Amino acid sequence: MAEEIADILQRFVLSIKERGETELDLGDVGPSVKECKESLVGKIMGEKIINFVGVKIFVTLAWGYPKGLRVVEVGVNTFQFLLPSEKDRERISKGGPWIIDSQILVVRPWFEGFEEEGADFNIAPLWIQVWNLPVHWISKEVGKKIASVFHETKEMIIPQGRGKEGRHIKMLVMADISQPLMRGTTVKMEGKVKWLSFKYVRDLTSAIHVAK
Repeated sequence: MAEEIADILQRFVLSIKERGETELDLGDVGPSVKECKESLVGKIMGEKIINFVGVKIFVTLAWGYPKGLRVVEVGVNTFQFLLPSEKDRERISKGGPWIIDSQILVVRPWFEGFEEEGADFNIAPLWIQVWNLPVHWISKEVGKKIASVFHETKEMIIPQGRGKEGRHIKMLVMADISQPLMRGTTVKMEGKVKWLSFKYVRDLTSAIHVAK
């Protein structure tokens, strides 16, 4: 079958007009590029296809009704969000995680080629709880070292509750969701190795595989 398709393509001849090779320069695309730079782009990472109306309603509510928001669907689960306010763009791109129908919407500032297959939407924010910590290990300094297994740490919280909520560290990290989610990690202190378990605050296992 592949050989037949290759043979057909070899015999496919373009007309003179089809071979036009119209040349474009930066001036032709300038206005469009300017508009794109005032936008965010996003991709829903998961197998379930979310319809345009659902995405528009979700981002409008989740992002606090940003003024002038326009949503454009550019592909399957791939969207462009035009936002005239730089403050809104910065707030939203640094926020999250944005979870829609148990799938994560990865949002980035606009970049050329985002609509193409294989565009990089792999780094996403995730809230993680670190459990199985001895009480005297619970500190932001310890949390920062544990979080080094992730791409970046954005926020670190030590719960102040006296119950079980006070026995873990909560962190917002940037993780590579193209890889299986880590179930935990080992740490070593004074020759002793201890397993720490990770609990993801929202159930993302339907969209992202957990390491096995």
